[in-house]
Amino acid sequence: MRATLVEGGEGQALAHGGVWRSWSWLAETATAVDRALGDEAHAIGLVARNRPAHVAAFACALMSGRTTAMIYSAQSATGLAEDIRRLRLPAIVADRQDWSEPVLQAAREVGSAAVQVSHDAAGAAVDVLAPARPGGLCDPTPRVALEILSSGTTGAPKRIPLSWAAVSSAVESARSTYAGTAATSAPQVMVHPLGNVAGLAYVTPPLAYGQRLVLLEKFEPWAWAEAVRDYRPARGALPPAGVRMVLDADIPTEWLSSLSLLAVGGGKLDVDLHEAFEARFGIPILTAFGATEFGGVVANWSLDAYRQWGTAKRGSAGRASVGVALRIVDAASLAPLPAEDIGLLEAKVDRIGPDWIRTNDLGWLDADGFLFLSGRADGAINRGGFKVVPEMVANVLKSHEAIADAAVVGVPDARLGEVPAAAAELRKGRSLDPEVLRAWLRDRLVAYQVPQQIRIVEALPRNASMKISLPQVRALFA
Repeated sequence: MRATLVEGGEGQALAHGGVWRSWSWLAETATAVDRALGDEAHAIGLVARNRPAHVAAFACALMSGRTTAMIYSAQSATGLAEDIRRLRLPAIVADRQDWSEPVLQAAREVGSAAVQVSHDAAGAAVDVLAPARPGGLCDPTPRVALEILSSGTTGAPKRIPLSWAAVSSAVESARSTYAGTAATSAPQVMVHPLGNVAGLAYVTPPLAYGQRLVLLEKFEPWAWAEAVRDYRPARGALPPAGVRMVLDADIPTEWLSSLSLLAVGGGKLDVDLHEAFEARFGIPILTAFGATEFGGVVANWSLDAYRQWGTAKRGSAGRASVGVALRIVDAASLAPLPAEDIGLLEAKVDRIGPDWIRTNDLGWLDADGFLFLSGRADGAINRGGFKVVPEMVANVLKSHEAIADAAVVGVPDARLGEVPAAAAELRKGRSLDPEVLRAWLRDRLVAYQVPQQIRIVEALPRNASMKISLPQVRALFA
């Protein structure tokens, strides 16, 4: 990575807000962050934002061998302060807008150095707002490179440790993608948050191999489409919610004409939505499945496989990725199951280690090794002894012509323990009465599966990864 930054010189590296920063700019900013951190900060917390100075700080930590714990910027000052107190790291790197007085006070209390990064069109600034105070701080685990935040769809985000070996393996696996073409090829448009596994998957290999990046701080369909139109990337990547938003926004098809494919991960993509997007834009969607604890993707489609199997295997997340083995086990006995039997998904991932890692994802493998996901084993709602699978009810809701997206959660009930409740986001220009929708559901679901409450909302609450935030959905029914 250090060699890439030096050799890139004044060539384009990062675009943000319509302004390109060079590889030299990136190297100089990383060096300034390194000086500000000093020799004692072997571990840092990074309040991650999709901004050039934050990418430079991220690069600095990787190049200097510092353990980096990611901290979500999309939280209140109180939440940031609590994270800093809990982590007790030698240094915290954050943007000017995140260093409010409560956050700065938390760093002073625990003795963490407070390093501020900011940038404008003229350059970057790195300042130490509070020095480190020795003693009482956490020492890093030498083998851990990154503590990456999970998406937090079912609860508070967790930090998943990834070793230097896992990071090196992920970057090496991506080498062929960039070999010989990165400096001259079209840039990647980055909409996924730097703070989660996207930082490893979408930022670390480009920094190592010289691929240009266009940073968008958050996803908005028109802004993303304009970036694709202006920068002409060959490949795109979106979460499932982004696919829906682009389709509903009625983006001109010619704006996306540079894309040879669209990679979609971070959740299950509805088959109807998949087909509608491809029919509208003529761009193949290649779905994938991964998780933070795997250090990225473990099942995906190649373009060749999609040309052969895409229609026949619609709804699949693809086959096991290179260096990955998948199997399905019985939830009770944990014995491996035959093809097409539904159970818990397990994966053995070379970049992580030799052991099988069990997930809470329900799914099945067909005879050709394609993975189909069926929901989460830990999300079932127990309605007086009857099990309700939220994803199944949500899928029925989403089949209604007026509904763009939906989420189903369990809420407390004095008589039954818990009951299903649903929040539904409508398509643009549509309206729908909740009781009319409940009556429609009664014709399509078993009685105990029908949500006891339905809320029609303007937009479902989502986290930084654009996944529906189930805790926030539950809060709608508190």
